[in-house]
Amino acid sequence: MAEIDRMGRCARLAWEHAAEGSKQPPIDRPGVTTGHILLGVLMEQTCAGGLVLGKLGIDFAYSLALTKFVLQYGRHRDAPEPPTVDWAGVPHTAAAKQVLELCIEEANLFTPTYPIGTEHLLLSLLRVEGTGSRILNYLDVDEAKARTTRDEIWAIMRTQG
Repeated sequence: MAEIDRMGRCARLAWEHAAEGSKQPPIDRPGVTTGHILLGVLMEQTCAGGLVLGKLGIDFAYSLALTKFVLQYGRHRDAPEPPTVDWAGVPHTAAAKQVLELCIEEANLFTPTYPIGTEHLLLSLLRVEGTGSRILNYLDVDEAKARTTRDEIWAIMRTQG
């Protein structure tokens, strides 16, 4: 699968946290959700997505606790789980799969060969309606702010010398 092969170390770790988190009680789900992907990004604070969130003033301890709380209690237990689709051998909700597919587009904005990073996961989360984007919006993070902050970080990377 091209998307997973293009993931950098941090994005791969964040995705692995998300996949593992979807199987762990008390937030056990039949597949990875956008909330699980956000959880993975939040767990990799020293990667680009974490740096963007840190610059935007996110309290990581609170954000992690909030995300875990929403994943555990945010869905009515009576409602049927949404159907899942396979991505890299792991079931994902359709919205979570869409987030992962948008990461290529986000990474291509830097260069066509730039590895997918947690900043791309973050921006893709903000582009897809789901638990991840709702939590980020609640934390006062929107796509425009995150993209501007990411661009500032990229500007530093381009001028490194």
